Amino acid sequence: MIRITTLLWVALLVVAGGTVMHVSYQVRQVERHLSQLNRDTRQEQDKLRILSAEWDTLNDPHRIDELSKRHLTLEPTPIARVVSLDQVPMKMTDDQIAKLAAAAPSKTAKARAAAPASTKKPEVLIKAPASRTVIQPVPVKTQQPQDGVGLILARMEKHE
Repeated sequence: MIRITTLLWVALLVVAGGTVMHVSYQVRQVERHLSQLNRDTRQEQDKLRILSAEWDTLNDPHRIDELSKRHLTLEPTPIARVVSLDQVPMKMTDDQIAKLAAAAPSKTAKARAAAPASTKKPEVLIKAPASRTVIQPVPVKTQQPQDGVGLILARMEKHE
């Protein structure tokens, strides 16, 4: 007859073997997940390099100067318009406001006579550039394993 200790040892070996298989399966799953995260990180870094190169190209001063000469009709500021900061009024006086009010109706009266009031739209002199958003990397939330071995592996990864 087989001794009870032999049966106990056989049962212990079966449990240990099952535990080892379970742990190895979880390790493979964690490695697969890690390789996927590394692959995603490399792809995002490549995208950032491409965006950085495009940004550098678009912000090249020579290119911007050429585009401004081609599309904008800008003229140099006459020297008579350049004044010191002390000469710039910070607040309009009552006399200046009255002069502007007197000059404004004569200009607007001509404009109202030329165009009907219902179709009058304000003219846009300068369009503001569209705001450019910078893509920020989004932190990836990993699902924490619920069993004891997965928790131990997750704690080991945090400490490394």
